[in-house]
Amino acid sequence: MTAAPRWRVGVDVGGTFTDLVAVPAHRTGHDLSRLVAHKVASTPHDPAAAVEEGLRGLAERGVAFADVASVTHGTTIGLNAILQRRGARVAVLTSRGHRDLVQIGRARLPRSFDLHAAPPAPLVPRDRVVEVDLRFGADGTPVATLDEPAYAAARDALAATTAAAVAVCLVGGYAAPAAEAALAARLTADLGVPVTSAGALWPESGEYERTVLAVLDAQVRPLMTAYLTSLRDRVAQLGLTAPLFISTSNGGSVSLAAALERPVTTVLSGPAAGVSAAGLLWPDRDVVTLDMGGTSSDIGVVRSGHPAVTTTTSIGDHPLTMPVVDVEAIGAGGGSVAWADGSGAVVALRVGPRSVGAVPGPVAYGQGGQHPALTDAYVHAGAIADGAFLQGRMRLDAAAATAALDALGAALADPGTDDATGVTDAVLRTATAGMSTRVRTVLARHGEVPDAFTFVAFGGAGGTHTALLAHELGVRRVVVPAAAATFCALGAALAPVRRDLVRSIHARADDAGTREVDAVVRALAATAVDWLQEQGVGTEGELTVAVDARYDAQPTTLTVDVAHVGTPDVRAGLPPLRAADVADLFAQAHTRYHGFADPSVPVVVEAVRVAVRGAQAPVVRTGARDGLRTVAHRRLRVDGRWHDAAVLAPAPDGTTDAVPGPAVVEKGDTSVVVPPGWTVTLDAAADLVLTRTATTQGGDRSAHGA
Repeated sequence: MTAAPRWRVGVDVGGTFTDLVAVPAHRTGHDLSRLVAHKVASTPHDPAAAVEEGLRGLAERGVAFADVASVTHGTTIGLNAILQRRGARVAVLTSRGHRDLVQIGRARLPRSFDLHAAPPAPLVPRDRVVEVDLRFGADGTPVATLDEPAYAAARDALAATTAAAVAVCLVGGYAAPAAEAALAARLTADLGVPVTSAGALWPESGEYERTVLAVLDAQVRPLMTAYLTSLRDRVAQLGLTAPLFISTSNGGSVSLAAALERPVTTVLSGPAAGVSAAGLLWPDRDVVTLDMGGTSSDIGVVRSGHPAVTTTTSIGDHPLTMPVVDVEAIGAGGGSVAWADGSGAVVALRVGPRSVGAVPGPVAYGQGGQHPALTDAYVHAGAIADGAFLQGRMRLDAAAATAALDALGAALADPGTDDATGVTDAVLRTATAGMSTRVRTVLARHGEVPDAFTFVAFGGAGGTHTALLAHELGVRRVVVPAAAATFCALGAALAPVRRDLVRSIHARADDAGTREVDAVVRALAATAVDWLQEQGVGTEGELTVAVDARYDAQPTTLTVDVAHVGTPDVRAGLPPLRAADVADLFAQAHTRYHGFADPSVPVVVEAVRVAVRGAQAPVVRTGARDGLRTVAHRRLRVDGRWHDAAVLAPAPDGTTDAVPGPAVVEKGDTSVVVPPGWTVTLDAAADLVLTRTATTQGGDRSAHGA
């Protein structure tokens, strides 16, 4: 008798839908051919309510709570609070003479050539910044000490701000994280509010960036604490006793307790999970991911299975220096509003960035929406149809969508967009142009061009729009995963626990300096392994060591991987660093990025970075080979013309040969548009593979949706 599978459940809370995926986990790995996916409408007023409803839905579909091994939850609650400035009221404690640090920042204009550009509003106003006579040198030695009267005065000044959270950011605190953390713990006890230590949170030099990170953590801490504890209690009330993990911005996950300790690590978790899943499923391929949901589209880059990671991203106007999966978000999703912009001399069509959200949603949803969205254009174009959307659980009102598009056409007063069909063409063209520009920009940052990559499209609207975008960019191959509509939830379910650690240092890459660097590496590795054990996953996993290095007198650094270990005990397998290896790896990286290397100049190491993740179980993706069967025909609007398009569906008796477009593949949770000049096939992993056969080059507007 076959034992019941141990399910790993992933949850992704989006602006329109909450997605859930249950993956059966056996000793041989995770069997994606038997996963169970479920979608429910998000509940913005109470996000945990949708999670609870979704978990009940999984149970109704055969996922017994007693057999659930883990639940991993991704959320944008913290991110939205920061962007909308709804975070907690925060006060800052800093070293004397640095009260204006948050306001001055890096003294850069928001737009380099706009002398009238207003600087962004500071995260914390000056009257909530308290100074204290305490700071540390680069070696962690106190330059000034804090006596009891000075501490009492600072404590009382912080209390007078009536802040709901405090960030402690002392000059040189990165070199003395334990001392700064002790001060934060004492303030927590005395003030009765959460206090974040910048040095303990992220001990890297750069006073402004470290301060901003601590303030962001303090802003979201009360909100995230309330949400995560409420979520934990509601999950427990369902009778689900499996451990709860939270997705993180670096593409991994952490235990609930770890997320409560460092909530800022979760703010970009949702988009990161999907990019990481693409790297796991296609480790031998260079891909661009397009995650197109209801509110926005997120673009990521994966090279040879490794998602691009950055430490230079920002949230709104504020830098986020912790390593995060490099994802570029644009305000073009299925719920993006199409509207007439009358601010200029000519009324112009715009798509986004405002979204209709889950409530009321696009006009076609029939929930009271009055403003046409990109989804309404899909409905009018025949890309998605009533009866097939969400497996028929949500009905679509095509007549209402057409009427809303007609009204927008009247407002535009343009002969080319004076009816619903003309507006649909223009909306698809505008959305495609905006997305293609952003994809080119993202790839240019990595020194790449689009046609060298495969597109992996997911999210509810990813498959609907991706071929139009791919043709615009000259991309010849698109993959729509079997779990496309719930792919970020799948990424959460599969995400191993992961943590990044950093330590600033200043040492030359000679024999003596490398021994100093090696000592820091081993200290961080020990911390990383202890953390793995605290997460309940033992010491088996992977550990990557990198250094930030530069040539002596060079103003900027390059991050260079210098060691990678994957053994039953990642600490025991770590080899000693050698000066020659560090110098040689830096020279290779410098040549790749700058075109030359100079072995006569000393190399200086400025920081050590260690990333650790738990063991990743293998993924099984093959199953019974279905094909594509034509189930109907309908009109499809693409390339500015109406076509008689085949409606395809996966079926055991379907063809495994490539089917030419125009066609629409309906999968219940998403619809995939196959334009003329493209073919589609269903591979052994149940992924849809679209291949461009037309000879026209990307950028030919006759070949995409207008």
